Amino acid sequence: MVRAVLLTVLVAASGCVSSGLDLGVEDKPDTSLLSGSIDPAVDSSSDDMIIADTVAEAKIRPGHVQDIPWNNATTGNFGSVSFIRESSSVGKVCRDFIVSKHSYDGVAQYTGEICRTRLTKSWSLKSLSQQS
Repeated sequence: MVRAVLLTVLVAASGCVSSGLDLGVEDKPDTSLLSGSIDPAVDSSSDDMIIADTVAEAKIRPGHVQDIPWNNATTGNFGSVSFIRESSSVGKVCRDFIVSKHSYDGVAQYTGEICRTRLTKSWSLKSLSQQS
């Protein structure tokens, strides 16, 4: 008896699955819909400036590994500066640094350098390159 009921249920269910539902809809994609939810590529050069500002404003503690966060609300990218070393030469102060960057493309590590002169007193980004 149980076998007969089970067989009846399986046959009925297989008929529903194999015939499918015909809702009168064609199998062509609707190309009339447009989405504006994805912005065009955002220029991430503003990340470079935020990273440089973060390094410039950092209070350096020699001999300590630092973890100074940065983020860019415009690009959605973020990361942290983990190492800063300051050096001085005639009329110039520079800071070498290591920074991480989390972006849509993944996580990457960069090294960079910012410098300032006695005359300008403002920091400028000299280099920022991704490590392999």
